[in-house]
Formats: sequence, structure tokens, C-alpha cells
Amino acid sequence: TLAQGGRPEVAPSRVAELARLAEALDRSAGLLRARQAERDELLAHAEAARAQAETASRAKDEFLAMLGHELRNPLSPIVTALQLIRTRGTGHPRELAIIERQVSHMARLVEDLLDVSRITRGKIALHPELVELSSVVAKAIEMAAPLLEARAHRLEVDVPSAGLAARGDPVRLAQVVANLLTNAAKYTPPGGHVKVHASRDGAEVTLAVSDDGQGLTAELLPQVFDLFVQGPRSPDRHEGGLGLGLTLVKSLVAAHGGTVEAQSAGAGRGSTFVVRLPAVPDDAGPMTPAPRKGVLRRAPSPLRVLVVDDNTDAAELLAAVLARAGHAVRASHDGAGALRALEGFVPEVAVLDIGLPVMDGYELAARIRDRLGASAPAFVALTGYGQATDLARSRGAGFEHHLVKPVDPEALLSVLDALAAARAAPRAS
Repeated sequence: TLAQGGRPEVAPSRVAELARLAEALDRSAGLLRARQAERDELLAHAEAARAQAETASRAKDEFLAMLGHELRNPLSPIVTALQLIRTRGTGHPRELAIIERQVSHMARLVEDLLDVSRITRGKIALHPELVELSSVVAKAIEMAAPLLEARAHRLEVDVPSAGLAARGDPVRLAQVVANLLTNAAKYTPPGGHVKVHASRDGAEVTLAVSDDGQGLTAELLPQVFDLFVQGPRSPDRHEGGLGLGLTLVKSLVAAHGGTVEAQSAGAGRGSTFVVRLPAVPDDAGPMTPAPRKGVLRRAPSPLRVLVVDDNTDAAELLAAVLARAGHAVRASHDGAGALRALEGFVPEVAVLDIGLPVMDGYELAARIRDRLGASAPAFVALTGYGQATDLARSRGAGFEHHLVKPVDPEALLSVLDALAAARAAPRAS
């Protein structure tokens, strides 16, 4: 009866022990009911807290999506303008390099902030392939070189060109090494020494980034990979950053089945970060070559392209880039203007910003389809919204590509080349 939550009924007895047993059972039943009520109350509180946490998580995701959109929007025309200036051969190379470095730094901060959110929610997607570690390090050095050069560090690279194969996402692995190099550059005094060393250690590929900078205290060492944890900052904050880089390193390395370890002999005695990844046999297949930076080029198959972005600078600069590549372009700044442009211009591709006022990109795409029918263009989303839900929604709305601002103009030109080839294939057949 107690196990079922009831109160046992014990017949009165003149035997003292039985009477005491009956009293004990009665008290036990009362205690059990009280504990049951407490448990129910705690469960109700827990359910309410879980619901509140889920609401807060959704609000955080929505905030990060909006933050990414708002921060990426102004970066996009700057990147496009830099590409145009470089292509035209105008401007001063030194000033252009400074602007490019600072814009790249801002873009990296935005991506790091959003990457932390994706990783903590298990939403980050890897694209693994067979890659030679030397190509990853080459790309990482290219990414970290501006900061290393600005602080006059001496960089020593001891990485064999072949023989250190791993299976992983080359972009994310380059991000890991670049974050370690950037961390070393930030916390090493100007003129310091930074070294990258890689080797094969049994079934693992090992990469170490060492510096002779300010090092790590015994208290900081166990926490160095925690979110927003940073070493001591100078008053001028020349180190910069948000305390996200090493958190991303640990998460990305773990996603590749590897480990990362921080080592330091103490404050002022430098530090070493050691990454270990599973190795693959030397005969496992072709390696990914070192990535090369693209240059603006002429399109092999020019298209009629409609560009719609409520950011006037972004729309006009992007139209100028596409026109310089040989495409016929019309630019509009809202949905109504885009629909008016269709009266004398039938595009083969429509590059639409999603966050348009009054009529967003999804509604505009639907109206263009209704207006043009079988002659409707292929749709490319070019937007500051880049979370997984945004990509899924654009695919569901019929967009063939989803590009996140700021986009490299060469990447958009490659998308247009692919769309031109796809349109030519049915004609050829």
C-alpha cells in the first residue's frame, strides 16, 4: 500500500510492537505523500525552467542571426569596392592593404562569434577530404600574416611539404592553425619569435605552434580553452579579440577526432599549443593542393543578371563587378523597382538580398516567377543571414545558391559560371 502511495490500514492490537508498527506505517505514508508533493513541485519548476531556457535559446539564435546580418551588410560593399579598385589598378597599394586587413579582421570576428554559437549547438557542418597538412598551414599563414608582419615577429615554419596526410575540412583546419598563429602573435611582444612545427607521431599527425611571448600562468592554463577567457590585457588592448579563438580551436579539433593541449612554463616564458589529428596512410589518395586566392576575370558565358539589394552601395558595386566580368546587369534597391526592371529586361539569374524592405527576397522571387513563368531566372540569395535555418528556408523557396555577405566577388562569379553551364547543358543535349 505504501509503494502505491496509499495509507495502510492496520487493525488495532493490544500487542505494543504491532501498535508501534501501525504508527510508523502511518507516519511513513504521510512522509511519502509530502515528498511526492515536493517532487511534483520540483518537476514543475524544472519544466518551467526548461521552457524558459528554450525560449532564451531561441531568442539568442534570433539575435545572433540579426547580428550577423547587420554586421555583414556594411562589410559586403567594402569587400566588393576593394576588388574593383584592385582590378582597375587605381588607388594606393599600401592603403588598400590596410583597409583589406581591417575588413578581414572584422569579418573574422563576426564569423568567430557565429561559429561559437553553431558549435555549442552542434550545428557546424564539416566537409572532410584528404588534405596535406602543409597546404593547411600555408593557408593559415596567409590568414595570420598581416598581424605577424604588423608586430614584426619572426616566423619559423618546419612543416614537411608531403607525408602528413589527414582527413578533415581544409577550411576549418586552416582556421584552427590561423587562430593559434593569431593568438601567438597577439601575446608575443613585437619582434618576438613564433614557430610552427609538424611531424608524424605513430598514428597521429602532430602540429605545434610555439612562441616566446607572455606565456600562461598555472591558474590560466586549465581555463585557456574556455569561452571568453583571455590572458592579461595591456591598457591599450593591442591584443584585440573576443576570447573566442581558442574555444573554436578546441571544438573544431574535437570535431575532427583530435585533441589540443596548451603548454607553458609560466608567465613570461612563452607557450606552445599542440594539435594531434588522426593520420591517414600516404597512399590514401590525392591530396588537396594549397588554396590560391582568386582574381577577377571575364565570364566565359555572360548572362543577364538582376541584382537587388536595399543597400545602394552594395547593389551598385556588385553590378559594376559583374558588368566588368562581361555580364549584362540591372540593379534595383527594392522589390517594386526589381519588378519594374522586368518590363525591358528578362534576367537569366536574379541575385536577391533576402532582407529587403516591404517585400522580402522570398516574396520577390515568387512574384518574379509568376510574372515570367517558364522564362523565370535562377535565383541566388546574397544575404547577411547565414544560419542553417536560413539556408534551409532559401532552398525551400527555390533559391539554387545561398551566399553569405561579405562575399568574395570571385565566388559569385564562379556561381554564375556554374549556372551558365547548367543552362547550356540542356541546349547542348
